[in-house]
Amino acid sequence: MQYVAPSRSEAPKSLRAAGRITATEAARQAIRHLTDSRGAPVMFVQFADRGAGSTPMCYPENEFPVRPGDVLLGEVEGSPFYIDRRLDQAWGRDAVLLDVASGGPAGFSLPAGLGGHFVTRLVGRVRASDSRPPERSERTVMKAAVVTDFTKPLEIQEVPIPEPGPGEVLVRMETSGLCHTDIHAAHGDWPVKPHPPFVPGHEGVGIVEKLGDGVTERAVGDRVAIAWLGYACGKCRYCIGGWETLCPEQRNSGYSVNGSFAEYAVLPAAFANPVPDEVSSRDAAPLTCAGVTTYKAIRVAGVAPAETVAIFGVGGLGHLALQYARIAGGVTIAVDIEDNKLEMAKHLGADHLVNAATTDPVEAIQALGGADVAVALAADPRSFDQAFRSLRRGGRLVCVALPADDGALSLPIFDTVLNGKTVIGSIVGTRNDLADVFALHAAGRTKVVAVDRTLDDVNQSIEAVLAGDIPARVVFRF
Repeated sequence: MQYVAPSRSEAPKSLRAAGRITATEAARQAIRHLTDSRGAPVMFVQFADRGAGSTPMCYPENEFPVRPGDVLLGEVEGSPFYIDRRLDQAWGRDAVLLDVASGGPAGFSLPAGLGGHFVTRLVGRVRASDSRPPERSERTVMKAAVVTDFTKPLEIQEVPIPEPGPGEVLVRMETSGLCHTDIHAAHGDWPVKPHPPFVPGHEGVGIVEKLGDGVTERAVGDRVAIAWLGYACGKCRYCIGGWETLCPEQRNSGYSVNGSFAEYAVLPAAFANPVPDEVSSRDAAPLTCAGVTTYKAIRVAGVAPAETVAIFGVGGLGHLALQYARIAGGVTIAVDIEDNKLEMAKHLGADHLVNAATTDPVEAIQALGGADVAVALAADPRSFDQAFRSLRRGGRLVCVALPADDGALSLPIFDTVLNGKTVIGSIVGTRNDLADVFALHAAGRTKVVAVDRTLDDVNQSIEAVLAGDIPARVVFRF
């Protein structure tokens, strides 16, 4: 894996030097020796399974695998020294000393030369002026975006940081995506309504900071995702049968329980979904709902290679549905009313583009032979009707979006029966589905399109989404 060092102006916060690494003269001499003998600088990393006093991995600079979230402690003789996020959490504010011990290196690492190998040691506390965030114990309140009334904008409030109960974890948020469902929740659009005041958000990604009693499946420092499925009983026929998203006892993040539009959130440890190191927190947020929802839709549609798949609505969900349809081997048609979204779909590999604002999408798709699968992702009942009528014989309509006011779809019985058409309802995916989504993204098979905002921008972001000004997803960074 090739690493290209970011410039200081472009380096993300986790890759900026914090001045926490120092070195003995022996270590500095060894680094200079390696640099001179190899003709290039070296780089260091310390993994969570190698504690203080152990051998850091040492590589030539152009071969070093820096992963999303790795933390740059600083540089010694021009050689960067990284630790992974779990180790950073465990070491906290301790300063680190790079030293050289006698003998050969332990593990897969370049020898230090000069008859020794590199070791790391914890040597004390960083000075009080260090800019690292305050420890968890110093804070009792957090910022949150709160729905107080369905007719009013969300309020940015200071509220108590929640405490994890038995079996729960406290997560410090890094990112959270804005889903159209959050907007429906904030406006009370659906027949089953949440109860204000509440905190929306179900595309949250953050670091586990505290464990409730009895938690064994997660550890402090783990990076996890908070998805729509915040709890399922694990005992009913749906949970046992692999359909936990149909569990009648389920709780939903940001709807029936407080969600991720806050600096901290609590949830059951079993539903704090691990995020692979290869997936950035920025990308993981939209994948946690938009990704897993559309991945599941393509799966339940049974898309086969060379089948034609029409994606109605290529925004936050649709730009990922398009990619999953292509991964499954489908020939894709992107349908939308916004040129900027269709241009995005083109860049993501759509085979055909249809602007439903200027062209009848049914006629356009039928002219291409009709769709084997139509995925309805636009929250407008008219697009569901168009999607159904675009199907060829034996086609499948997958209903995903949830229009306001319990919008209805009228089906022609004669056409449905004689032409063997199928209508499928697809809710969000399971925890296993989300693990698949993360794995595909880690393998470089998908791309997330998003714009960055802060939580203070929540109401302006909602307005922009409703106006169609956001091509795909908004991601709040904390």
